[in-house]
Amino acid sequence: MNEIDKKIEPFAPAVVITGATQGIGRALAEEFARFGHTLLLVARDEAKLAETARELSAAHGVEVRFAACDLSTAEGCAGVEAALRRFGLYADILVNNAAIMTAGFFQDQDVAKTRRLIDLDIGAVVDLTLRFLPGMVARGRGGVLNVASMEGFMPVPYQAAYAAAKASVLSLSRALSYETMYTGVRVSVLAPGTTATGLHAKAGAENSRYLVLLPAMTSEELARIAYRKFKRGKRVIVPGFFNRLGVIAMRFVPDLLLVPFVGWLFRVRDAEGNLQWPRPLKNPGSTSRRESSPASAERGSGLRR
Repeated sequence: MNEIDKKIEPFAPAVVITGATQGIGRALAEEFARFGHTLLLVARDEAKLAETARELSAAHGVEVRFAACDLSTAEGCAGVEAALRRFGLYADILVNNAAIMTAGFFQDQDVAKTRRLIDLDIGAVVDLTLRFLPGMVARGRGGVLNVASMEGFMPVPYQAAYAAAKASVLSLSRALSYETMYTGVRVSVLAPGTTATGLHAKAGAENSRYLVLLPAMTSEELARIAYRKFKRGKRVIVPGFFNRLGVIAMRFVPDLLLVPFVGWLFRVRDAEGNLQWPRPLKNPGSTSRRESSPASAERGSGLRR
């Protein structure tokens, strides 16, 4: 028995799910609870976490703990590890779901919000995986399920930073799934397409054409597929025939055609369908950043990927 085993032996295994109070994260928590897993739910809103924990525990008869942490900070990520110790648990499975999405012209984005997007969508995934993966490998069991997006397979104008972040999550997950081969640990990445949640409007993209033209999947349906395929060891999970077909098609469509088409789908529009244009600078001669920015959506909740 190695030192890591000795340290965690008195503790009980748990599934850590970030962004677990709404949308995809909430649906994944429901699915893991349904199959009898002890849960540690992580998000920023303590009241919503407490309510979600009570509902899941009552519905499925499992232990559900929670920790209110801002995962865009190093302190928040460390708080997850501290919460596990406090509750006598260890991370047997880690579900990295929490993320932020913004919509609109990149030049209009606020620097602080964009930095937070990077810190949460990429930084927290790397941080938490690095904290808990070594223990999984030492025990020879467990797994990591990272929630990326179909957007990670392609450049996405008007959601450029989010798509780039999800491309990083895809790349990291695929590399780690190879590194952990034969260790008893599974690393999978979930890449959903359009998911029917209420957060498109919060991202400022509620009138974009992709919401009208692309088929949407419910969070519950997505979670069922994700859980089943994760347990079977599927490395890259792309739910839905249309989405899988899209991934294949992207390999053969040149960027000369792909990027303009994606840009047409994701262009931000108003309620009447009119295109939205970049915001004019109040002082064109100034190099300072504007303080206003497009709305952002947090998938701590479960947002459209």
